[in-house]
Amino acid sequence: MEALHLILFAAGGLAVAGSLVALYRKYPLHLIYQSKIGLEDMLDGVSDPLAVISEDYTVKRANQAYISMISSNFKDTINKKCYSLLRNRTTPCEDCLMKQSFSSGQPATIELSRHPCGTGAVSISFSTFDLTMDKKTRGIIEHIRDISLLEQLKLDLEKKNQSLDKAMKHLKAAQANIHDELRLARLIQQGILPKHAPDVDGLKISVVYNPVTEVGGDIYDFIKFSPEHLGTFIGDASGHGLSAAFVGTISKMSLYNNSKVEMPVNELLLKLNQDMIDNIHTGHYLTCFWGIFDIKSHKFTYSRAGHPIPVLVKRNGTVVQLKSSGTFLGLLPGSIYEESSTEYEKGDRFFLFTDGIFEVVDPESKGEMLGYDRFVKILVGCNHLPFSKVLQSIQQQLSKFSYEDDYTLILIEATAKKQEVNKG
Repeated sequence: MEALHLILFAAGGLAVAGSLVALYRKYPLHLIYQSKIGLEDMLDGVSDPLAVISEDYTVKRANQAYISMISSNFKDTINKKCYSLLRNRTTPCEDCLMKQSFSSGQPATIELSRHPCGTGAVSISFSTFDLTMDKKTRGIIEHIRDISLLEQLKLDLEKKNQSLDKAMKHLKAAQANIHDELRLARLIQQGILPKHAPDVDGLKISVVYNPVTEVGGDIYDFIKFSPEHLGTFIGDASGHGLSAAFVGTISKMSLYNNSKVEMPVNELLLKLNQDMIDNIHTGHYLTCFWGIFDIKSHKFTYSRAGHPIPVLVKRNGTVVQLKSSGTFLGLLPGSIYEESSTEYEKGDRFFLFTDGIFEVVDPESKGEMLGYDRFVKILVGCNHLPFSKVLQSIQQQLSKFSYEDDYTLILIEATAKKQEVNKG
């Protein structure tokens, strides 16, 4: 009968046990029980170590897996104390739950115990059953599972989690340092950009500056050489983030150093180009547009270095592209920059911008980019609005786009006729 209970336990589950009991009643399995060979075959068919143990801790039956685990043989195993076989002890193991299972009549499990071989870990389950048909003698089925691999994986996972936790702490500290450095870089960059548009007789000026990260590669500036002469600069450094901001800062310093005295616009770009070649050796470059307003004569003289072509939108809606030839700053020594000029009238508006404002995909189209031409149409469409509403309207129309690059937009409107400038 003990073999039957052992098989029931090994099979696992009350449903399976019920089926086996039904089979037992139908077939003479007790004959198999009376056969040592048949019993041993049934026990040995279970791969986990199993043993039938009496209430006094004596091993009555054991399968081959159990005997192999303790490095013994059948003869030296049967009728020996389980604690002697497993732990080489003279008293029951300290963590043994066999008595608890006997007392409660319920299964009990030691989730983690030292492996009998000395290294590794096992879990041990105890389940009571009746050793005799009259139910007067009870026994325990001891089921041992080798969980050494699971425990090792658990330990390895815990170590990796600890390492990951340390790495996360270092990462958070590094992120905090980067955040502080970016904040400082942002403050520096904000310090080199104009805090507000200048007040100039004969011109209205408004600016939108939008970096997509804490620091950006767009720069702009206004340099007042005299009451009648205003220099306007806009640039876009290649790349993003700190590298672009660094290139932009270098070019801004060069602009500051070379614009203390007014000179031809293309000559200034020559000097900026050489400064960048001398100081930046990373392959980064700058596109820019530089022009000087002669407010008295209503003439705008400019030069361009690979920058998106600004536009002059006349009061009647006519568009004049402010073209001039010249390559990026910081790439080729001795580059030539063309000087061009245009005249303007009261009510005319100049739009200077970086490519980040129009190199975006229209979410309502199938991957179609907004593009330069469509952006210029937006500018023209806002030309009838009051000056204070123009940039607001442009931004509202562009709000559906997701920007991945910095952008800057400068609006300058002529507010006086030639004879009205400085009159009175």
